[in-house]
Amino acid sequence: IQFIIYRGIGHVKLKSDARLLKAAEEELIENDGRLEMLAVAKRAGLSTGLSYRYFGSKAGLIAAVVDHFYQPIRQIAVGEAIPLDQEWTEREKRRVSALIDYYYDHPLAELIAGRLSREPEVLDVENEHMAKLLEAGKRNIAQGQRSGTVDPQLKPEIAVALLMGGLTQALNTAITAKKRPAKSELLNNIWRFTVSALQLQGGQT
Repeated sequence: IQFIIYRGIGHVKLKSDARLLKAAEEELIENDGRLEMLAVAKRAGLSTGLSYRYFGSKAGLIAAVVDHFYQPIRQIAVGEAIPLDQEWTEREKRRVSALIDYYYDHPLAELIAGRLSREPEVLDVENEHMAKLLEAGKRNIAQGQRSGTVDPQLKPEIAVALLMGGLTQALNTAITAKKRPAKSELLNNIWRFTVSALQLQGGQT
């Protein structure tokens, strides 16, 4: 499975806001979820005033970094990162595998699931992100029902809420554990739960 994992902006010439986002991400990672606007501006080679102009406050900057973290997740979960021209069950299992890869490999994931999870600005971004995933996921469950793969008696909006809530908690638990389970073990556990919850036909493949 190939998809883009955000690891900071590259070496091309950056706009000021992108430079600040990159610097803020690095500050958060190096300082265990803490940052100061002055340190971010210094790292980016820009003025502190420009930082406030783009993001309004430290909270606004953190929210922007977290939103940037979630953009690839939306591509994996509801976008084109996982090809759509394949059987429903196979596609969804690959989607879960790709999400596990992203969370395990991204240096911000553990901070967002742990220390930063209590910050109001992070919660606001997560709630917006989840609302988009639930709406798209409802349509996806309905598609699986039309194909005869998903139990037709399930209400799509309830089923996807249960699945997304469980998936999110499973990922957060895994990446904040003292000893992370192997990716394959986590995928197997999540997928067995998914097969049972949706009563998938041929789901064990």
